[in-house]
Amino acid sequence: MKNKGICPYYSIVSRNLVRIKKKIRMSSIKPTVRLERLQVVDALRGFALFGILFANLYSFIGYNTYNPNEILALPVLDKVMLFFIDWFVEGKFYSIFSILFGVGFALQADRFSSANENFTTFWFRRMIVLCCFGLIHMYFIWNGDILTLYAILGLLLPMFLNCSNKTLLTWILILLTLPLLFYAIVYMTSDASFWGSMRQISENLKIRWGFADLSLLQMRTSDQPTEVCAINVLKAIPRPMSYLMTGRYFHVLGLFLIGLLLARYWIPKIKNKDITVPKIAIWYGIIGLIFSFAYAITKLVMGSGYELSTLGIVQVVVYNIGSTSLALGIAMIFVYLWASGRAKSVFKNLAILGRMALTNYIFQNIIAVLLFFGYGFALMRKVPFAYLPLFAFGILLIQWLYSSVWLSRFKQGPLESIWRKLTYHSSKPN
Repeated sequence: MKNKGICPYYSIVSRNLVRIKKKIRMSSIKPTVRLERLQVVDALRGFALFGILFANLYSFIGYNTYNPNEILALPVLDKVMLFFIDWFVEGKFYSIFSILFGVGFALQADRFSSANENFTTFWFRRMIVLCCFGLIHMYFIWNGDILTLYAILGLLLPMFLNCSNKTLLTWILILLTLPLLFYAIVYMTSDASFWGSMRQISENLKIRWGFADLSLLQMRTSDQPTEVCAINVLKAIPRPMSYLMTGRYFHVLGLFLIGLLLARYWIPKIKNKDITVPKIAIWYGIIGLIFSFAYAITKLVMGSGYELSTLGIVQVVVYNIGSTSLALGIAMIFVYLWASGRAKSVFKNLAILGRMALTNYIFQNIIAVLLFFGYGFALMRKVPFAYLPLFAFGILLIQWLYSSVWLSRFKQGPLESIWRKLTYHSSKPN
């Protein structure tokens, strides 16, 4: 006669064994440990973070609160600094960061290739967590967040994982061309209410919330936290539409795929330190500098980075070609310098920043918010643009000191650790 007590016991054991097997499979895929990390990728990511900080301070100091006449009336040194940022910074470093996002995707996929685990499920979970970080950052810290965009577009990357190099290249060309097509569509249909629908929602909310008489500057520097927070929400609402109008969705996804394609070619070489950078890298840089200079000139003439006009068409062309080409040139030359063994201490220090990229990206914006918004010192429009490098290097130094101390005790940054735990369902450090 069967012992009836065995069946429930067997069922419980079976369920636990299934859970254990799942954990064992997942435990074979762990975050990249220190010895496996590619220092050049971390260093390039740290370099990109510095450029992004430079570009963001441009907004924090208050550029968007000036009208064209006020910009023309700025001191010469301020105008020189603005031109420098338009030429050498704007669009270039977020492009590098986007390319590295594609490289990171390729590295994560490679680590899953020999394991019995669903990479797509893991990646989706990773992007959902990143999106949560982005939304919190966007609404409660600064509406200029880029993490949300990366997370949403990152969900599409598994579709391209098994594409051939030729197919990837085709998609890259299509995606990098689409911003020009969308500019033409917006230009021809500029009277359509659709393009201004999100902005109208934002303006209606501003009136409904009782902020109709307050300017952007007044709300940014207000001593009322509700007003500072409200403008983040109001400015975040039209952002998805502006991304569509400028073709940012397609440009960023195209840069992700460039990173995926470069990873296939470069990562094996980097691991073996067998680096030969093609001469075309120099040409990428030269083309990028020329077209970026043209962009800076058009922005100086137009007084705007986006305008529906004949010159605006030229501006869109030179911006996209310039930022993409210069980002590629910088990345390739960066890899060459790393492989040559030059400036080792520079790469080492940049890698410290890059290993905590998520933490440092949000941390640098928190510092800027406390300096320039009403939450803190409300320095917006009280600081000349010529002082921007001093603030950038000062914040970078604080971040480097913090990152150095943190990484001497822990293997990941604080936000990276949370991201890892939520993604891997593990609390054990690696």
